[in-house]
Amino acid sequence: MYFLSFLLIFILSTFFVGTAYYFRIMSVGKATEAISAKQASHSRPTSRIGGLAAILALAVGVCLVADKTIFFIAISSLPVLVAGGFEDFGYNIKPVYRLNAGIISGFVAIYLTDLWLDDVDFTIFKPILALPPIAICFTAFASAGISNSINLIDGVNGLASGIIILIGLALSIISFSVGETGLGTFCIILVSSILGFFIWNFPKGLIFLGDAGAYTFGHLLVWIAILLVTKHSEISAWAIFCLFFWPIMDTVAAIFRRCLKKNSINKADRMHFHQLVMRTLRIYFGDRISQNLANSLSTVIILPFCILITFLGVLFLENNFLSTLTIVFATFIFFGSYNLLVFTVQSKAFRKFLKN
Repeated sequence: MYFLSFLLIFILSTFFVGTAYYFRIMSVGKATEAISAKQASHSRPTSRIGGLAAILALAVGVCLVADKTIFFIAISSLPVLVAGGFEDFGYNIKPVYRLNAGIISGFVAIYLTDLWLDDVDFTIFKPILALPPIAICFTAFASAGISNSINLIDGVNGLASGIIILIGLALSIISFSVGETGLGTFCIILVSSILGFFIWNFPKGLIFLGDAGAYTFGHLLVWIAILLVTKHSEISAWAIFCLFFWPIMDTVAAIFRRCLKKNSINKADRMHFHQLVMRTLRIYFGDRISQNLANSLSTVIILPFCILITFLGVLFLENNFLSTLTIVFATFIFFGSYNLLVFTVQSKAFRKFLKN
């Protein structure tokens, strides 16, 4: 049953995304504009509606699961889906409006499921989150922030969709292990739908996930995680944090550096981790490597680390201490590697060394 559901949604997603690519369904203006954007990592107009095509297949899967809670979560994603969809089809929806749509989606999910985060396994926050109004607002803002973080890592081929696949697989394993069959089945379907997109996006970047895909899949994943944490007190919130570590940490780094430069936190730049990896590859290999190959190799370099942290999150599912240690370890590795990459990109001495 699970295999047939996975196969069906995978085939549908592959077909829908392939159709969008083959018929070049896109906003030509938005695709052309994206090439000249500061954070651009591609050189030709490319459709951004791959995520919408994958979501269409996922919607079929939601009907197959026929679970009320899953249906509620899917309905709650409509505000971010619509806001992201308008952006992908050429309407300039400001980042703050898309973030607000994420917050609205969070509140809708809270209303429909009657669940929110009242304990994140952090002693200082426990009395604060015991107050429902504060806990409800915290949950809505947290879910919006994490779904937005998925969008921020959607800069190189296969990275965002690869991480969505990792998180979905981990949440599926966790769901089945605690007896949440409906959530586990939905995770399998979610993974199959994004996998149908992944094979078109990686390694050549034939079609992009887009804002609708990134925000919507991010919202769905974070709400599966919220449901698991709120229903099962034995699950460590820090272990769940491990699953979302990469997009969260990349977002924290972006906010931190933009604040240091006194720029708006919504102002795009070319200093995300994956962009630095790609530029370092170009510096090191020079003309021996194309921009598109450097793009895909960046994902190959980053994903193993994400796999490790996700694996440790699942392994230490019920252990707050070890999950916290994992996050501390991963944070040191992330920022240590990030600073090394910045030095590599900016150092004239390093470039001179490579020429010798």
